[in-house]
Amino acid sequence: MGAIAAGDEVLVVGRGPVMLLAAKLAAIKGFKTSVLLGNELSTAISLVDDDSLPITMLPVAGEDADAEKIEAAVTGAKGLIIAFDGEEVVPQGALDVFMPASGLQKLSHVSVLSRNLNGNGMGFFASAAKTAANAEIWAGGKSVEAYKDMEARVKARAGEVGASWTVIRSGTLKGGGCGDPTGGSGDPNLLSTTFYTMGQQDIVNWKMLFDCDTLGVKLSKGDVLPGPGFTAAFGATSAEVCDGDSGRGGVAAALVEALRLEAATGSDFGVGTQQSRTSPTDEEWKELFAKA
Repeated sequence: MGAIAAGDEVLVVGRGPVMLLAAKLAAIKGFKTSVLLGNELSTAISLVDDDSLPITMLPVAGEDADAEKIEAAVTGAKGLIIAFDGEEVVPQGALDVFMPASGLQKLSHVSVLSRNLNGNGMGFFASAAKTAANAEIWAGGKSVEAYKDMEARVKARAGEVGASWTVIRSGTLKGGGCGDPTGGSGDPNLLSTTFYTMGQQDIVNWKMLFDCDTLGVKLSKGDVLPGPGFTAAFGATSAEVCDGDSGRGGVAAALVEALRLEAATGSDFGVGTQQSRTSPTDEEWKELFAKA
């Protein structure tokens, strides 16, 4: 068993589809989940598309913001997931709110999304493909030091409040939707088909194809997974298994499973892709972390 169990409260913070997906999967696993949102409440509701789940969406700004509910979600959380979809890290001021050093929180474990920072397979080709083909390609660069700093700050704060931690590393985030519900391919636990109407559009919906055929996960302990290297342009909008790619479904699930599994605590794990038409089961996740 890990730090927390079904029925415990989990707080999810960050931005973008991977954050919402982590919140949805946490609720599916039976955690009483709260997710803090900016101004995207209607979009979030459409993407999650399941009002039967134990998930509370809490806007942090505007007329729907409720300071008392937000404070209760923070102080009651035994698990915390920090996940930003873009190249963004949690600021120290926000960390002081989500992980208060006062000790008033019940926090037992924090899972934080970072990136592959080793530099292998990065450089010119990855940067060129990011500019020309897919702005979401992870190409390293100036963001690396910011991620390293965030990891250090989260680990330090976890130590101060007596919580354990897990760092989940990703490369280029791909997919995250439910696949093709009409064709029976994909995972209905992932985000709704609204996801496929967002962001960059192509004649062929490679994002949906990715979520039908590339749901498998490769998990590696440490910061060891490579970037796309000279194949970056070919894999930029590909649904196939490529170096440097991480499926949002696998990344979000890893963030959630890390709350539950003892083998995940105190370590970092890189998430890669594998060809599969099914997402890993609970037992497969247990084995992935144990053998990474």
